[in-house]
Amino acid sequence: MNKYVVFLVLVLLMAGMQYSSNASSYAYANSKASQGKKISAKQAANKVKRKYGGKVLKVSASGNGYRVKLIQPDGKIISVYVDGNSGKIKG
Repeated sequence: MNKYVVFLVLVLLMAGMQYSSNASSYAYANSKASQGKKISAKQAANKVKRKYGGKVLKVSASGNGYRVKLIQPDGKIISVYVDGNSGKIKG
């Protein structure tokens, strides 16, 4: 029984760390890289998530847009570019 409680606590801690990591990625991308762009990192992430489904793992500034990395429901990890001005998703 104690092993299960310890395991559950570890899983919950790891989930919390992942959430805070994603939140800080968005905050950094929004504060530093979105200057001069029409869409924010969060908007880019939401756009990609709506199109491909799954969970966003990371958003980073890339050129005049954002690189969004996500894991799809089937377990496949993809990375796509979102133009910061037009919002168009490019492979």
